Amino acid sequence: MTDREKNMQLLEEAQSNGRLSHSYIFSGIEDVDFAVKIAQKILCKREHTGCGSCSSCLKVLSNNHPDLMVIEPEGTSIKNEQVEAFQNFMVIKPFESDHKIVIFNGAHAMTIRAQNRLLKILEEPPAYALMILMSKQVEMLLDTIASRCQTLSFHKDMTTVEDEVLTHAIDFVKSLEFNDINHIYSFSAYAKEDKVRFNIFLRKVNEIFRDIMIFKETQNIQLISHENFTILDNRSQLSQLSGQFSYRRLITLIFAVEEVEAKLKSNMNFDLTIDQLLFKCLSTLN
Repeated sequence: MTDREKNMQLLEEAQSNGRLSHSYIFSGIEDVDFAVKIAQKILCKREHTGCGSCSSCLKVLSNNHPDLMVIEPEGTSIKNEQVEAFQNFMVIKPFESDHKIVIFNGAHAMTIRAQNRLLKILEEPPAYALMILMSKQVEMLLDTIASRCQTLSFHKDMTTVEDEVLTHAIDFVKSLEFNDINHIYSFSAYAKEDKVRFNIFLRKVNEIFRDIMIFKETQNIQLISHENFTILDNRSQLSQLSGQFSYRRLITLIFAVEEVEAKLKSNMNFDLTIDQLLFKCLSTLN
């Protein structure tokens, strides 16, 4: 049974037993269609089957149900004004069902101010409220929000994605090794294609920098991260990299990556933050 099937069954059982939580975090998934399918079942007038033919289902399918709201990022973030609209929506009692359902897709994209507005509803939710926060970056949600929601995990086989990202990470490190300015700039487009993937990329790059530093200090290949060992798989390549990167340069690069990771968690402007990282990396070129 997949995570989607398992969690769908869990929600169906909770509803049939009258134990639906007022708020859920769907961790690891950002799929509006899946969340709407859940909402359709909950709002369905035919024993919550999601029949597709009752008046409620038809309204859901036509994006016209008065008790359902979907909120997604406008640009790079979910704005304070969108959450204000959600607050106004939630104050009014349901028109046609026992619940008013709001789906936040990419919930981590809420600004801190918007998250604090959401928190006010989570602290004292109406009896009819049902909020679904979908995010692949739940660590960017306020702890006070996470603590007031029931979290359902949706795991994904990341092997293929991580292999592809690791290949780009080692390519990025090599572009720094060879002082290839044009190639370094090319990673700006790669970074801005997929924020989730880029967060994995940052982690991989930092692991490689740390591995190079470890080898530079110890010359012990056995201390290298196992996942990087498949790429940095021989002593000569590690020796070359450790010789090219000084301690000072490695420390500067590690701090630069960690600073970017912290900024992204704080919802800083994504494009500007990426550009700042690349400029920082370029400033270390020999």
